[in-house]
Amino acid sequence: MSKSIVAVTNCPAGIAHTYMVAEAIKTKGEAAGYEVYVETQGANGIENALTTEQIKAADYVILALGKGMTDDDRIRFDGKKLVEVSVSKALKDMDFIMSNLETQAHLYRATAVDLGGRTAKESSVSGLMSHLMAGVSAALPFVIGGGLLMAIGSIMAQFGAPNVEPNVEAGTVASLAWVLNTIGGLGFSFMVPVMGGYIAQSIGGKPALAPAFICSYLANRSDLLGTPANAGFIGAVAIGLLIGYYAKAMKGIKLPKNMQGLMGFLIIPFTALLIFGILTYYVLGPLAAGMMNGLVTMLQSVPESARLFAAFLVGAMLAFDMGGPVNKAAWFFSFSLVASGVYEWYGIVGVVTLLPPVAAAIATWIKPALFTEAERDAAWPALIVGATTATEPAIPYALAAPLPMISANVLAGGIAGALSMALGIKRIAPGIGVFDPLLGLITPAPQYYFVFFAGLALNVAFIIIFKSAWMKKRAQKDNA
Repeated sequence: MSKSIVAVTNCPAGIAHTYMVAEAIKTKGEAAGYEVYVETQGANGIENALTTEQIKAADYVILALGKGMTDDDRIRFDGKKLVEVSVSKALKDMDFIMSNLETQAHLYRATAVDLGGRTAKESSVSGLMSHLMAGVSAALPFVIGGGLLMAIGSIMAQFGAPNVEPNVEAGTVASLAWVLNTIGGLGFSFMVPVMGGYIAQSIGGKPALAPAFICSYLANRSDLLGTPANAGFIGAVAIGLLIGYYAKAMKGIKLPKNMQGLMGFLIIPFTALLIFGILTYYVLGPLAAGMMNGLVTMLQSVPESARLFAAFLVGAMLAFDMGGPVNKAAWFFSFSLVASGVYEWYGIVGVVTLLPPVAAAIATWIKPALFTEAERDAAWPALIVGATTATEPAIPYALAAPLPMISANVLAGGIAGALSMALGIKRIAPGIGVFDPLLGLITPAPQYYFVFFAGLALNVAFIIIFKSAWMKKRAQKDNA
């Protein structure tokens, strides 16, 4: 009787890591003699959903997660031998994971809190980031769709199309450019409430979604709260976490069987909205709005030298681990400020995240002797995917030579980040990488391309210099 593995993969954007890891699990698992079924939870939704029969027959379950998984989703794996890793670790260590399934796996019980055999501190930290990224993942389509519509509306207006709002008294209807801008703006309006709602759902399941969404929306209506600013992502994160853990705690209350069904669709949503709605209006909303206002004011008023240093740091963090926790922290900070109309930090993301894979590809053509045949063969895919979609194609190059490759990426990323800030590059939403300025998602376009090509040239040069020295030193050590 053949052995089998079932797996689930997801990542914040649902584009690159999700499918790359799914392919790695399938390829390595089948090579090891397993039947492999992989469910991807990506940008297209759930694909190849695991069936009850597949899960029941599986010898092992692999969860490679970048945006977490709700308790409601996990429960289907109750009683199975389970391995849970971050999606970035899965991509790096799939050979080791597949070769050590029996020692890595543990028996999962739905009532267990710790799923990874980690300490409470490690589990809570990684779990917290996964909940935050679940919120970001849900918010991305709102920003991407809204940003593209606003960009199209703005381009139409720049080329002379009317940008007129409707006027009932005058009998005029809205122009298409105005409609596109308005609909796109709604995407940005719902970005923060969706983030708060899905952070809460990631922790407490579906009963937490509606109250967290409503309270996050309330916190971002300064006209309702009477505050000088909206609560922004600070409010969404605080509300999402509080309501999520409240819902999770409420689930632990045992009610009579004939009332248990009321907990999820009535008791938790109602009590959470009652308690945290009042708290949001009187305490959480004004407090988070004050903090958000202070953060935006600070970012806009700090001396230029400090801003450039901070931009260098953000750029270096984005280039450091290519989708890992350091990258995610810098990305989350930059992306979250978009909802508050602060676009410069996300502009850094638009430049730096493209550099490592594109630079690695170009370096293989300039100095092929520094790279293996497999790395040279992967150059074109790395260039195309890296320039348009994700940083992940740079990971294999970094794994082959961590010290020179990561050092080159970090130094070039930091310099590009500082240049991006100095030249005032702004990004209003994610798009298709190097083509974003053409879509109006990154401005100003000339400065963006100057920084991109300058950072790319530096990254390629650093890779060649650092890796040449590294290989020379390694050769001397081998010959000694």
